[in-house]
Amino acid sequence: MLVEINLLPKKEHRKSSQLIIAAITIMFIAITFSIIYLQGSSYENEMKQVDQKISNLQKLNNLQQEKLAEENAGNSVIKLQEAVQWAEKYPVQTVPIVRNIISLLPERGFIQNFEYSNMDSILVSIQYDASRDAAFYLSSLKQSEWVKEAELLNVVALEISDDAEENNSSDGVTLPRYSADYKIVYRPEFFKLEAGEGGNGS
Repeated sequence: MLVEINLLPKKEHRKSSQLIIAAITIMFIAITFSIIYLQGSSYENEMKQVDQKISNLQKLNNLQQEKLAEENAGNSVIKLQEAVQWAEKYPVQTVPIVRNIISLLPERGFIQNFEYSNMDSILVSIQYDASRDAAFYLSSLKQSEWVKEAELLNVVALEISDDAEENNSSDGVTLPRYSADYKIVYRPEFFKLEAGEGGNGS
């Protein structure tokens, strides 16, 4: 007895499977490219938004700087006008003030810095050999007629080579020194130009 074998349906089944696999692969590739494209577009949009924000911040910063520059210019003019008015009202002499400051210094006291802080106040930095001299000098300032108020702002320990100080020792040893900062509010009437005797209020 003969058995007939028909293989044609199986061949069609294989072709159908291959077509399905090919279609799935194509769909997967298409979906993958679509996702990549969408992500790229989203990233590009985010970058544009970030660039726009940066540009806006830069513009805002430039506007703020221009505004501050205008305000500073206005403040400078106001301060200059105030300084002129003060100078007209209190034309004081700087030299007598410095002389009074020096007259109260201890033997080893030296002025390091002198500057006007306000209309009637000055900032002075003085160097001493001993830290206690800073307190003694403050007491002397407060007892002076020409001083309205005096404040010791700080005392800082320094190290200065004795070669620079021209001491007897020549071995390069560093000796302790102290720098003290003071704020002094003086009485302008003691140093008016027309007074003629400014500087005698120590």
